[in-house]
Amino acid sequence: MVRESRGVETATQTLHRLTSYEPGREWDEPVDDPRVVQDFGSNDLTRFPWFYKRYAESLPRVPLPRDLPPTAAPAVAVLAGTAEVARTKPDLPHLSRLLHLSAGVVRTTERPFTTWLFRAAGSAGGRFPLEVYVAVPEGTGLPSGVHWYDPQDHVLMQVGPPPLGDVPAVVVTGVPWRTGWRYRERGYRHVYWDAGTMLAQLAAAADSAGHSPRLYSRFPDASVGALVGADGVHEWPVAVVALGEGGPALDATGPAAGGDVDAAPLEFPLVTAAQRAGDRDTLGPPWDRGAPVEVLAEGPDPVETVVLRRGSQRRMDRIRGLPEAMLRTSMGAAMRGITVPHSVAVHSVGGLAPGLYRWPDLSAPVRPGDLRIELYRVSLEQGLARDAAFVVIAAADVGALDDREYREAQLAAGLVMGRLHLLAYGMGASASGMTFRDSDVPSLLGEPLDGLLLTCVGVPEYASKAGGQPGSPTDVRKVEPRIEDEPR
Repeated sequence: MVRESRGVETATQTLHRLTSYEPGREWDEPVDDPRVVQDFGSNDLTRFPWFYKRYAESLPRVPLPRDLPPTAAPAVAVLAGTAEVARTKPDLPHLSRLLHLSAGVVRTTERPFTTWLFRAAGSAGGRFPLEVYVAVPEGTGLPSGVHWYDPQDHVLMQVGPPPLGDVPAVVVTGVPWRTGWRYRERGYRHVYWDAGTMLAQLAAAADSAGHSPRLYSRFPDASVGALVGADGVHEWPVAVVALGEGGPALDATGPAAGGDVDAAPLEFPLVTAAQRAGDRDTLGPPWDRGAPVEVLAEGPDPVETVVLRRGSQRRMDRIRGLPEAMLRTSMGAAMRGITVPHSVAVHSVGGLAPGLYRWPDLSAPVRPGDLRIELYRVSLEQGLARDAAFVVIAAADVGALDDREYREAQLAAGLVMGRLHLLAYGMGASASGMTFRDSDVPSLLGEPLDGLLLTCVGVPEYASKAGGQPGSPTDVRKVEPRIEDEPR
């Protein structure tokens, strides 16, 4: 639910309210409102969306190296900002590494109706509603042009002429139908959560190679969309990452090929309205990187090892806990530069009493006591929120946010979750994002904030098979949750 807004309800406040889960209505049942699509059945396998865009075969293709250059800095230190890495400009092998570790296909599994393609970064429901482009100006040493990244064949496809700007830019777009197929209009939130998760891995991969990534969430939406050929309805820009110091190459010098996001994508008018309401026409400043934080729990493995180790965790060991040093390291590194409020529900962390803490204060819980059953209920009876060692809860006063700030709050929550994934797997634990019943969040937190995202961190019951290298994804089987727990 949305706290009382400051005056007339904005488009994103309306979307948040109409896509909030509450008692008495199933998570996949639409609210009775004319602004919400009613004549649509979610999870319809006869309308299963494509996993990525399709373009004319005649467009120029740039093969990417499949032998990825290694790095040495531990992923935990990279995320904490304490790794010593020399600054470098990305060459084609390092761009190949960056794209594969953020958006490449690393695992597959056979389903009765399709071969499921799992990307390097996690996604709610395995929907992967993102496309990635690289805009490269002349004179950088990389192939110039605007390129779409093919995550399965691991190639760049040139969709536009070289743009103007100082340094290459990665443009991330969202495809609302791909996630709306499962989550309806609430999929708008998932696009930004998943983008944050993926951007956490992209930034970590870039930082570990010395590429100085800078994240922008404020940019001229219409021109950036035109740069990559996004139509603004079935695909729209979400974020821009500059690879190096200087202005990102975002000024188009000619039209881009559009491609197709699906055979017959469905528009969700509420989503279109929410996205357009936040559009801007100027480039804002990059996000604050945040000061380095102390590493209290070590993790020796480099980013590429940790990214490929990370999987979709379905079961955690509720009997075993994690040390306080791991929680402090995880939260400190994950929250670098982030101002969105986060709380931590501690179930089993050595040195900390069970209860709810408001980060960064871990001196005493604001709600002491065992919260496992309450978190299980809040998370729509999904077992990970009960079985984790701790659960991180992002929340904000949605009524106080304008339409662009709403996007950024959801993106920040996803960014924290993505960092928590890497930090957990880098230190021998596991993590998984979690949706929730919106109406229960204020009572859980003890303050009138709207839920954004939950991240469960705990001891894994099993280890996922490591993801594969470009062109060689690992074949995996689906791990089912405990019989009493159904994933959302």
